[in-house]
Amino acid sequence: MLRGPAFPLFDDVFAVAVSGGSDSIALLQLALESHPRELIRALTVDHGLRIGSRQEAEQVAAWCVGLGVKHHILTWTGEKPSTGIQAKAREARYDLMASWCIVNGVGVLLTGHTQDDQAETVAMRKLRTRSVRSLAGIWPETEWKGVKVVRPLLEHRREELRDMLLKRGVAWIDDPSNVNPRFERVRVRQALVGADGAGLARVALASQKASRALDAAVQIFISAHVRWDDFGLIWIERQAFETCEVAMEVLAHCIAMAGSGERPEPAAVARLMKKSSRATLGGAVVVWRKSHILVGREPGRIEVKAAQIPACGRVLWDGRFWISGPPGGNVRPAGATCPRPAKSIPAFVLAGLPLVETGNDAVLPHLVPHSEVSVALSERFWA
Repeated sequence: MLRGPAFPLFDDVFAVAVSGGSDSIALLQLALESHPRELIRALTVDHGLRIGSRQEAEQVAAWCVGLGVKHHILTWTGEKPSTGIQAKAREARYDLMASWCIVNGVGVLLTGHTQDDQAETVAMRKLRTRSVRSLAGIWPETEWKGVKVVRPLLEHRREELRDMLLKRGVAWIDDPSNVNPRFERVRVRQALVGADGAGLARVALASQKASRALDAAVQIFISAHVRWDDFGLIWIERQAFETCEVAMEVLAHCIAMAGSGERPEPAAVARLMKKSSRATLGGAVVVWRKSHILVGREPGRIEVKAAQIPACGRVLWDGRFWISGPPGGNVRPAGATCPRPAKSIPAFVLAGLPLVETGNDAVLPHLVPHSEVSVALSERFWA
């Protein structure tokens, strides 16, 4: 076994992201050492961005079959971006794997990020910011659209993992994009050869500790001075907010909850706090009122224009709501034509509510109870 913390143990089925590279193959090997193979599901994403990607995915499938592990190839379909390819491919990869996990009732996904990945991430972020949030880098555990993502190898070097595989005679696939200087991460990786990668990883650990301290202060304030309703609209007590020592962190947290799910950069939040009426940031609308600050979804930023309810009868929509309904039903934003209920709800909040289309019915579960369709806030509002 490798040095370092013990591999996490799971009592239920979990998924492992297996690209075929050395890190993910090592992750699969370690998962097999500590768990019955019946609990493991291997997921490989074929991005379709280069010739040979499908053959590589099928090679990984063959290796998994040889190990007795159930394997699934997930394909990124549709038009591919011409810019920001790596970031968008990462998002698509996580979306595909999270969707598979949700449909198949799997709550945990393991990925093979290493100490080398952490060092590269911190080095790239140091070029842009000194924010402890950003320098925290890759977290050991996060959540992606309702699925827990665990990274057990963050304290291990890639070289250490490859030594383990070589000693066992286990093969892996080298992705040519990992040495293509077209990508920033590759350029940073090449610049870090011989550098103190462990030192950069320690920067991440220290920043994570500082981030947790900020989170604790934010949660204390939120418990006392922030509330939200079933529509995903957040109410912040303005008087308490204006004397709060972590006001920027509170606002950033609320924007992430009500908006796109991503925490905005501190500089952008600082600019927003200078406004006194209405502004948008991070996919959220922020409205300054006399007694409260309202934070809700910016409907024009909702990327999920339509989503289909899968066979399990439940789908996470826009990261904010769990929709339960008949499989095959479509979920989309209600839009500007959403009827106004008797109680006063801002028009932008109504426009960002989910409309569920089932057969000949168009259901607004927030406004009209329905026997087959229900809606609930996602875990984002309770984290």
